[in-house]
Amino acid sequence: MIDMQRDFIDPDGMCAALGDDPALLRAIVPRIRRLSDWARAQGLCLIHTREGYAPDLSDMHPAKRVRYGMKSPGAISDGPLGRFLIRGQPGHDFIADLQPEPTETVIDKPGFSAFYSTDLHAYLNSQGITHLILCGVTTSCCVQSTLRAAVDLGYECLTVADCCAALEMDDHDRALDLIASEGDLFGNVCDLKDLAGPLPHRPFAGKIRPMEDADGAKVLDLYAQGIATGHATFQDHPGDWAGFSAGKLPHPRLVAQSGDGDIQGFAVLSPTSVRPIYRGICEVSIYIAEKARGQGVGHALMAALVSASDAAGLWSLTAGIFPENKASLILHAAHGFRCMGRQRGAGIMPYGPMAGQWRDVLKLERRTRQSTCR
Repeated sequence: MIDMQRDFIDPDGMCAALGDDPALLRAIVPRIRRLSDWARAQGLCLIHTREGYAPDLSDMHPAKRVRYGMKSPGAISDGPLGRFLIRGQPGHDFIADLQPEPTETVIDKPGFSAFYSTDLHAYLNSQGITHLILCGVTTSCCVQSTLRAAVDLGYECLTVADCCAALEMDDHDRALDLIASEGDLFGNVCDLKDLAGPLPHRPFAGKIRPMEDADGAKVLDLYAQGIATGHATFQDHPGDWAGFSAGKLPHPRLVAQSGDGDIQGFAVLSPTSVRPIYRGICEVSIYIAEKARGQGVGHALMAALVSASDAAGLWSLTAGIFPENKASLILHAAHGFRCMGRQRGAGIMPYGPMAGQWRDVLKLERRTRQSTCR
């Protein structure tokens, strides 16, 4: 079952028009395409769901209309894709990359759950379907609402974690934790690779190699480029090489070098404590040149860093990331990092577009496969 419509995903859709950044939602589109292709190859029944209402709101529950401040049809806002969540409007349709095949079933639902006021349960019974695979957006709302209803109706459910997303990473991971709580009370959770194999990342044309002291000036320049975004760190200047290097593990330290020898990114680890008991816990710092972003450099660096840290016996990689830094959150999530929580008001930003504001930080962690604690 797939829930991926334009009002949530599209840069011109409802979420974006209301001020949210749907980058985390868009990031799962290639994975859902891979999952859909796998399901079709297995001969499975694909069901596409979408939330939407009649133009006069006659099928929106009165309590929901009051809660949303939509007491009259005219209260529904308009955006570039038409009236939000109204059937027949462009924003109500599925995104172009995930349009249903002509023979596949579409369930239009006037609520969060795909079972609410629809004939989905009757359709599944008519097809003899007893097991469901769920994916789409958002994990914490429509996906979880459909899942809970399905479990109560007796279906066996599997939620594909990295084929679901929420507008905020911590909302997504908290929802997954609830799904897997109390002995998998709401079914099982897996990743795409468990079903269809891993999705290949965009290849990096250069090479990943160990960082050398001679790279120091370039590394500090890349660090300064990250600082300049205003969404990478509380630090307002890169400092000198000696100070930067002193706080990092000697190994692994990696740089991404292009074919012409240009350093396009780096990744290093900082110990979280000098106490021996915490020797296997380190914090990740990864920075990509502005001109090289979106070219697979970050994925290549992170994959190499994860491999090297596993080989070095490190059991926990951590990261602290501003919620506004969607690109970094997407990168970390793609390599197995989970959000452990949100530190609210972690510090006052000293510079940039949010200068003077208290900023939240998301605390992420990736556990090595050899670790017995998940």
